[in-house]
Amino acid sequence: MGFDSVMALSIALCCLKGGVGKSTLAIHIASALHGDGHKVLLVDADEQRTAMTWANQAASLGHDAPPVVSVTGAALAKTMLSLTEGYDVIIIDSPPRLGVEARAVMAVASLIVVPVTPGAADVWAAGHTVKLIEEARALRPGIKAVSVLNRSDRTSLAKGARQGIEALGVPLLDATVGARVALGEATLSGQGVCEYAPKSDAAREIRRLTKAMLAVLSAKSEVAA
Repeated sequence: MGFDSVMALSIALCCLKGGVGKSTLAIHIASALHGDGHKVLLVDADEQRTAMTWANQAASLGHDAPPVVSVTGAALAKTMLSLTEGYDVIIIDSPPRLGVEARAVMAVASLIVVPVTPGAADVWAAGHTVKLIEEARALRPGIKAVSVLNRSDRTSLAKGARQGIEALGVPLLDATVGARVALGEATLSGQGVCEYAPKSDAAREIRRLTKAMLAVLSAKSEVAA
C-alpha cells in the first residue's frame, strides 16, 4: 500500500482537555494498523509523553510495535514532513491544550478525531476543539473531522453526551469504545490490545474504530482494510 502525496494519511487524536483517553486510543489504533501490515508511524506531540513511554516499554520487553517519535514546538508541521516519508498512515497524539502544537497538528492532519467521554465537561471541551478545527478549515478547507465516544457505557450520561456531541456539528462515529480494563493492561505491558487480548471486546472495538476512521478517508485515498 502506498500513496502519491509526500505526506501520508495523517490521523490526529485531538481534544483540548486531558483525561479523555486520547493517548490510549492513539497507541492502540497505531498498534492495530501496524499489526495489519500498514507502514504506520505514531507521533507523540503530547508533553506527557505517554506514547513514548509505551514505546520504551515495548522495546524493553521485546514486543513488536510501530515506531514512535516525539515532536513538539512551533516547527512541528515542518518537522513532521521530514520524518514521515515512507509511511502510509501517521497517527498523531496531540497536546491536550490550545497552543502552537495543537494548531500545527491541525495544519497537517488529513483527519481529526475528537475523543469525548461521557460528561458535561468533556462535551464542552469538545466544543472548544471543534472551534479550533473550524479555524484550521479556514486555511485548509479539506480537513475532515469526526468525534468518537470513548469509555462509553449504557447510562443516561452516555446518552446525553452523545446528544451533546451530535449538536456540535462534527459527525459522531458509530464505533464507540467502552471503559475496557484490557486497554490499560495492554498499555502497561507495552503492547497493543489487539496483540495483548486479540479476542477481547476492547480489541474488537479498536479494530472497528480504526476501520471507521479509514472509511472516512476513503473518498480521498484508497486504504486496504
